[in-house]
Amino acid sequence: MNCLEAQGALVVRKSQAGFDPASVAGIGEVLRGLTANRADGVRFLVFDFAQGGPGPTRAPDGFADMVAATADLIVDTPVITLAWARGLMSGLDFDFAMNCSAVVAEQPAGFSFAGEPFDLLGLYAALGRKIGFARAERLIESDLLLSPQEARDLLLVRDVVAASPDQDGIAAYLAQFERRYNASHAIFRAQRMAEPPIDRRPLILGEIA
Repeated sequence: MNCLEAQGALVVRKSQAGFDPASVAGIGEVLRGLTANRADGVRFLVFDFAQGGPGPTRAPDGFADMVAATADLIVDTPVITLAWARGLMSGLDFDFAMNCSAVVAEQPAGFSFAGEPFDLLGLYAALGRKIGFARAERLIESDLLLSPQEARDLLLVRDVVAASPDQDGIAAYLAQFERRYNASHAIFRAQRMAEPPIDRRPLILGEIA
């Protein structure tokens, strides 16, 4: 975890695809700290997906609560959450990214809808709220791999930027983005408050009459 002090940004670097109990716990601790301290000068929380690719598709315990806390951070604090995509985004990574305030993609990134339908429940719900459930269903059924520009055309990605080593690209982007911070925060906050929550409870077929 690193801090870009000039932009008031906290960067959480994900070096492995997917989520495990340790990463869920670590991110949860960061979120609780920001909420409890009213962010303490932090205006951006950037999740740097440094290592893309296929990862675990089954969500570990606590994943749903962590995703909800990430999405709600914009309501309770002055923090805008950004998912910074460098490589392939799929499964739980793509699901999590879509629940951040916005996604920024570097040119080599890609967005995959491959996976078992039930494992993509959270991604389907997040996509549906943004682009409509009919379009989300077609995307997931198509098993497409979207380029960053295609994802931007669908409004899944806010901006596409050149690939940059380390955190140079993040720092440069935030230097520009912070100029419209107030308006962006107000828009993202209103969007989140208008969204219904996602019910991620396991579906037990035996309980269906």
